[in-house]
Amino acid sequence: MNALEKDSVQETSQAKSMLVELMLTNYDELVELDYIHGNMRNLKHTEGKLFAPVVDADIRDVRRYCAEHMIHPDDLERYLVESDPATAAYRVEHELTPENHGTHRARFRFKQLGGGWRWMEQVVISGSYNGIPDGVCYIFLFDVQDEYETAVKAEKKPDKAPSVESFPGMRDEMTGLLTKNAFFARAKEALDRVRRNWCVISIDLEHFKLFNEWYGRKHGDLLLAQTGAKLNETEEKCDGLACYFGQDDFALLVPFDMDMITALYSDIHGLIKDYGNSVGFMPALGIAMYDGECTIEELYDRASLAARYAKEDYHARIRTFDVSMYRQTEQDYKILSDFQKALAEHELFIQLQPQCQIATRRVVGAESLVRWKRANGEMVPPSVFVPVLERYGFVTDLDKYVWEEVCIWQKKWIDKGHPPLPISVNVSQIDIFTIDVPDFFDTLIKKYELPVDVIKVEITESAYVDNDAVADTVRRLRKKGFLVLMDDFGSGYSSLNMLRSLTVDIIKLDAQFLRMTGDEKRKGLQIMESIVNLAKTMGVPIIVEGVETWEECEFLSGLGCRYVQGFFFYRPMGTEDYEKLISDPHNIDTEGFLFKSKEQFHTREFLDENVFSDAMLNNILGPVAFFVLHGKNTDIVRFNQQFSDELNAPELIENPKSVQRLIVREDIPQFYNLCKLAELDPLSGASGVIRFNGPDGMARQLQLQLFFLEADENGKRFYGSVHDITQMMMRTSRMQLLSRVSPDSVIFLSQKDDGDWNAQVAIHGLAKPIGINQAELEYELNNRSFFNRIAESDRGWLYELVNSSGLQLEDFSPPFTLRCSGGGSIKLCVGIDHIQDAVSGVEYLVILRQVPFEEQQAAEA
Repeated sequence: MNALEKDSVQETSQAKSMLVELMLTNYDELVELDYIHGNMRNLKHTEGKLFAPVVDADIRDVRRYCAEHMIHPDDLERYLVESDPATAAYRVEHELTPENHGTHRARFRFKQLGGGWRWMEQVVISGSYNGIPDGVCYIFLFDVQDEYETAVKAEKKPDKAPSVESFPGMRDEMTGLLTKNAFFARAKEALDRVRRNWCVISIDLEHFKLFNEWYGRKHGDLLLAQTGAKLNETEEKCDGLACYFGQDDFALLVPFDMDMITALYSDIHGLIKDYGNSVGFMPALGIAMYDGECTIEELYDRASLAARYAKEDYHARIRTFDVSMYRQTEQDYKILSDFQKALAEHELFIQLQPQCQIATRRVVGAESLVRWKRANGEMVPPSVFVPVLERYGFVTDLDKYVWEEVCIWQKKWIDKGHPPLPISVNVSQIDIFTIDVPDFFDTLIKKYELPVDVIKVEITESAYVDNDAVADTVRRLRKKGFLVLMDDFGSGYSSLNMLRSLTVDIIKLDAQFLRMTGDEKRKGLQIMESIVNLAKTMGVPIIVEGVETWEECEFLSGLGCRYVQGFFFYRPMGTEDYEKLISDPHNIDTEGFLFKSKEQFHTREFLDENVFSDAMLNNILGPVAFFVLHGKNTDIVRFNQQFSDELNAPELIENPKSVQRLIVREDIPQFYNLCKLAELDPLSGASGVIRFNGPDGMARQLQLQLFFLEADENGKRFYGSVHDITQMMMRTSRMQLLSRVSPDSVIFLSQKDDGDWNAQVAIHGLAKPIGINQAELEYELNNRSFFNRIAESDRGWLYELVNSSGLQLEDFSPPFTLRCSGGGSIKLCVGIDHIQDAVSGVEYLVILRQVPFEEQQAAEA
């Protein structure tokens, strides 16, 4: 009875089946495996990289098919034992050690379509230890052919697994280092003699395949040989062992010496830097300490795992293994498996975060973001699943899903007759290396019959660095008509040479520099200003994302930024909420992202003495002075003539010491409080009204704007401007008094340059009935939210009445219902008069008046 027949008898007597999820990962060569084209139920091929899980399939069907058609005869008996999920699950549960950490691994040769055999590693994960339900196991297959290839070629027996004994002392011709099998054989002997202060170091030259494509295989081979020479030196110096595993993988068995390891990293990095400073080709080193018990294979696996973690962090390229890395690996496998289900069952969905114009608050576009909600309602944060997909090369599957979901939504929205707004989607460097991104987007646009300008493509700034493939992708995308955005601009990767040849349509900045604290805050503001000025010099529109406060909006607007994205305006929202938002034409701007080169100027231009005289500059700046605060005393150290004229205090000008002596006593604490506020917020400074005693004995009200400059041993320095607002405050006081006695609210309307209307509330006698103050009413009128207070049943006829009258009502309108802030509602009527005042620019006078209760009853009757 052969092994297959014995196994069949055992299966029949056992009469037990388990659920299985089968996943293949990482290597394009897997498409050559024979059973991809077999009849195993539910197997689905995805881009030659990943197979969707085989859910609810009887594991016996899978094992029998593999045994009959795929497994090398010499491996068959061992395969039938190792692939039995009951056996594997038992080992996982009952042979749990820090080394296997809840998994069982075995290697076999699988048949290829073109003939020959390919070595695969089978990883079985099972049991509640890994959060897997009872009766279910996960089986992963990884391509490990490259680990055997060098030795197999050397022995010229491609259909026979090389034995360790076959290659004692064998060295790779190109690098001069031991091959894998020779290394393991000698290292096994060495570990019997050494103490625990030895370690295995795994060295990985990241993206080496791409290095060969960029610089040519000749230079790639030269880099491998040079790296081998460095490791040979280390091998001889430390009396250790050095190995070349093939492709871009090396290993060392040496006494642990962190200084030596750091120097080795610098040497290898130096070899790569000779070809350019791209971070994409940096070496990654993983260290595993010998504990006196583990085998050399286990030690190398640990070092390789640590090197993989090192590749995830460009700032920590040397990592030492710890046992938590095993658990993270198993968690990664679980996420990869669940992700495939999420794609198939549409657990992934998009949210949209609007991008707005600062001045009008209107939506000009949005960015698409992905969210994952499991069938049980549990949300999986992007910070959990996205890094795993990036780590294993599956983020492109996610990105393609999001891109298509955005196109599907845009198609539905346009088909409903709505004007489209562009939505940006994220494209990673991995996407560009994995698929033909321009062709893929072109296919989507044609498939859903969309105009090309409804999709914006965001690529992070780091992807552009020394990267011809990305530059070519950007060029082709723009040639096809897509808008291309550079995301995270100014994050530290840019070089001036790269910026010189930059060809993108929009630049995105992060508002992180605006939220620095302490001594770093001023530097952050200067960095932000420099980046904005650089982008403006390039003539490219700017979107600042992550904006959270109105103060940040004001600062950015002052720099010349027109567009922002962030929580201050809108949080990410579902497509239904986004549709409600942009259904109102008053909320959107369909002109797109514009750059106005003549809109802003640099303040530093004023400092050019060849352009502006002192007199011109003083007239432009107005009344300004520099103050020094030391203790409770404030001195003026510099001021201009305009300041002297505005202050009109000869005593202070003659003796500019102790400014506080001329401030009305009750206002002195407020003055010092302004100084504190200005110091806390150097971005916006602090502003307030301070009363000064005039030479005639009358108190005058001065609007004081302070900005903190610096602090030294002489005190704290401030820059300040003053404006006498005594007359204006008197007029305002009278208007406020009028508001108290007038039952109406009076509004001035003036038209802005862009054709929109600006509302200014002059009198607000309805503050108490409506429940909002004068400033709140003005804010709601200008952002259109006030009109949402009008009852839906009244909006239609009221709009028609106002528009048909040409914005002029000879008499008050019929009553309409207005919702109040405190709950309930009131009846109002409106009157509009065209006044066209050339001095103030006011064109219409609007009066809101509450309808008396008696009139309400009469109207209802």
